[in-house]
Amino acid sequence: MGRFFVALAVVLGFAVLSAPVAQAAPGTRWEVVPCAAGTKALWLPRVSEAGTDLSCTTEEARSVAVKAARDSGSPTRLLNVAIAYSQQFADKSITPESTCVLGARGAVGEAIGTCVAA
Repeated sequence: MGRFFVALAVVLGFAVLSAPVAQAAPGTRWEVVPCAAGTKALWLPRVSEAGTDLSCTTEEARSVAVKAARDSGSPTRLLNVAIAYSQQFADKSITPESTCVLGARGAVGEAIGTCVAA
């Protein structure tokens, strides 16, 4: 668990010291694609490289992926877990009408959204 907090501290430090976040463009909206019944849009940590993926899956499947990443002890995978949770939390404020950065993807409610021109 200590490694997770180290990874989280690294992510937060990077966020504070990195370049400004891209600004939402006027005249944009989220194109929403619903997930299949029993699944929802969740950010998952990648296994073999840095980053995350957005997928329609279950909370149980996500928990398994997170546990595997934590049990691996890999700093990269632990960082991916922290990023996935951060992205999921940030996406809670997205609505289909929200402005966005063209091409961005996000969890819009329980569906997957892609930012498009309005």
